[in-house]
Amino acid sequence: MKKTYRLLFALTALVFTASCTPEVEDAFDKPSPDRIAEAISETKDILTAAPNGWKMAYQGSGGFGGFNILCRFDKEDNVFCEEESDHAKGTSHYTVQQGQGVLLSFDSFNAALHKYSDPVGKINGKSVGKDGKGFQGDFEFRVMSCTKDSIVLEGRKHGDRVVMTPMPEDLTWDSFFTQIATVASGMSSERYNIIIDKDTLPARMNLHTLHTTDKNGKAVAIPFIYTPQGIEVLKGDSLNGRKLTAFTYSTDDKWVDPNDKGVMLSPRDITPLEAFFSDNWTINVGYSSTAEMNIWKAAAAYAASKNMEIVTVFFSTTPGFLSLSSYVGDDWGNLRTLYSTSGKNQITIKGFRPNPKGTANERNGAVYYNQYKLKDIANTFLVNGQATDYTLSIDDPKHPLWLRMTSNSHDEVSFVFYRGIWSADF
Repeated sequence: MKKTYRLLFALTALVFTASCTPEVEDAFDKPSPDRIAEAISETKDILTAAPNGWKMAYQGSGGFGGFNILCRFDKEDNVFCEEESDHAKGTSHYTVQQGQGVLLSFDSFNAALHKYSDPVGKINGKSVGKDGKGFQGDFEFRVMSCTKDSIVLEGRKHGDRVVMTPMPEDLTWDSFFTQIATVASGMSSERYNIIIDKDTLPARMNLHTLHTTDKNGKAVAIPFIYTPQGIEVLKGDSLNGRKLTAFTYSTDDKWVDPNDKGVMLSPRDITPLEAFFSDNWTINVGYSSTAEMNIWKAAAAYAASKNMEIVTVFFSTTPGFLSLSSYVGDDWGNLRTLYSTSGKNQITIKGFRPNPKGTANERNGAVYYNQYKLKDIANTFLVNGQATDYTLSIDDPKHPLWLRMTSNSHDEVSFVFYRGIWSADF
């Protein structure tokens, strides 16, 4: 017979006084310690009974969506886990014990699970979340319900809902992760459209969360997890009055919600301006116009003569403004860029403003600008010393890696950038 139980948070004996109720039978047929002991035993039996382990749809409170972690529990209190992002694996100890009901704890380090509860979150070597918070995930969970078909957990610290379902016996873990990777790659895009009937809402993705704005201008976050079928929405606000549940992957780029055919997710091309402001872009000296790069090389040589090597120069919005950023000597510098934009690919560079009283990086930028020829580098963007209009172009509208900035008035002046922060070859 299928056993299902709901675990109570305050398992305390009910005390009744004679003045309130003269005769009261016990509300439960077993004492509280017996009930919790039975619930702990049943939880452990169910955890260890799945022959191919469990699929955990893990999420934290940091707003990054859900990640698949596969877990196999044994009766000796060991658990082996593997997660989807970096394929981190680990075997560790687990306990099932009392703690405001039944508590499942991964109480020794497991590389696959603790990467999401660690205060320093990383994926593929890149930091995730704020310093000291990471994904804001848990490693201890209250067991809210437990059957052989589903285990529902709640993070003890952050309170996020985590659901575990048994892995199919005929599906290897390697095959599962391959299916997930194929779907994630096929659905990957810089930008998306969420189409609800006749409304088209632009969206972007941050890790495993879609961000959009509804028809009333309200920002909406849609956390999700990848499945072999596509995307499963974990939770979130309704969007234009509709509850999103999932998007089924297909090669035609029309990913329909299986529970509401009027809702669809589609990838869209990113514009050059969107690309420029969405990441860091490092100068490529070899592909940029020769006259301008000769000035850059002369500036780099001068700085090197002062034992202040210019390692790289790149555009960035990370400081909270568009910055012509640099790494000189052994520290970073930021230089505020004055600009305006129009259309999908037009930017006007109007000048640069050093800030000797700003942040540490801004103060560094002012020093590099005034003392180590960064001013000469910055001025190459101002043709004849004037504000200059540029056309931006990218190599791939789905996943651009290269960006070119070409002067509208002097097409021989062009700057080519490679996505990310790299050392510049001066």
